[in-house]
Amino acid sequence: MKDSDRGKWSALFAEAHRAVDVLSATRLRRIEEIRAALEAGIYRVDGRLVAEKMVSDAVRELRARRR
Repeated sequence: MKDSDRGKWSALFAEAHRAVDVLSATRLRRIEEIRAALEAGIYRVDGRLVAEKMVSDAVRELRARRR
């Protein structure tokens, strides 16, 4: 591997690591918001959205099995 390739891969890896850190922090913040809402008894789930996601996931899985 060339030194220039190593530098590119290193920069790409560093950028990916920063992205994961940002996403992890965002996810943790959202988890804490949900936990607080659950504890306060104010967390509400939209059943229609849950059902749509379940059907969408099932259709995607069935299509993937056909391939």
